[in-house]
Amino acid sequence: MTVDEAITIAETALNYDRLNKVQEIVFRQSWEGRSYKEIAASTEYEYDYIKDAGAKLWKLLSTALAEKVKKDNLKSVLKRYLRRTQVNLQRNLTIEVNLSGANLSGANLSGARLFANLNEADYGQADLDKTINADSETELSDSEDEINWNGFRFHSDAQVKIAEILDRTSTLFIPNSQLRLTTPAGRQNQQADFLIFHQNKLGILKIDRELSHPNTTEDEMCQRFRDSGISLVKHYDATRCSEQPDLVVQEFLEILSHVQA
Repeated sequence: MTVDEAITIAETALNYDRLNKVQEIVFRQSWEGRSYKEIAASTEYEYDYIKDAGAKLWKLLSTALAEKVKKDNLKSVLKRYLRRTQVNLQRNLTIEVNLSGANLSGANLSGARLFANLNEADYGQADLDKTINADSETELSDSEDEINWNGFRFHSDAQVKIAEILDRTSTLFIPNSQLRLTTPAGRQNQQADFLIFHQNKLGILKIDRELSHPNTTEDEMCQRFRDSGISLVKHYDATRCSEQPDLVVQEFLEILSHVQA
C-alpha cells in the first residue's frame, strides 16, 4: 500500500473529508517513519504544533477506523481496516424482485443477479458474503481478451484499474452488472461496467471503449436509469480510466455523494 492509497482510504473512512495541509504532512511523513521533530524540521511549523496536529489526527482516525490509531501503528491499523471492510459481490448478481422502498439491511446478496427496481431502496448494510483479499490477483483467463481479477472477468485494462481503486477504497461495487429496466420499447436488459453503492446511493460508472459524444438515445437511457432509482450515470473514456483510475474514482464518488437523493 502506498502513502497515496493510504490517504485515500483514510479520507474515505472520514466520509470523504479531505485532510488539511498540516494533517497531510503529518500523515505522509509519519507513514515514512519520521518523528515529530524531523517533520517539524523539514517544514515551516513548530514542533509543538506538529505534535498537537498529529494527536488530533490520530484521534479522528481512531473514531473513523474503529481502532486506536497511533503514530507508530498507522500502517497496521489501515491494513486491518481494509481487510475488515472489503466485500466481494459475485459477478452477475440476479434478484428478480421489485425493491422499491425495500430495506436491504442485513440481506445476503451472494450469488444473486440484480434484476430489480431499486428506487428508494435502502441497501446501506447489506451482507454481501465473501471478502476480497487486499492483495488483488490479476491474471489472463483462458478466454481470449479476458482478464481474471479476484474471480471477476474483465475485458479491458481500464476495467481492472477502476476495480482496483474501488477495492482499495473499500467501496461496495458490482462489476459488469446486468440490469433490467422499463423502456418505451418494453422491458430490456442493460449492462453497467460498474454499479457502485456509496452513501446510500447507487451510481453507474460506464467506460467508453472509444471516444464518443453523447447521443439522444444514450441520454434517454441515462434518464431511464435515473427514473429507476440510479442517482448518477457517468461516462469516462477508457484511456483516462487506465491512466488516472484514482482520479476517476475520486471524482465519481465525490459527484455521487453530492447528488440529491
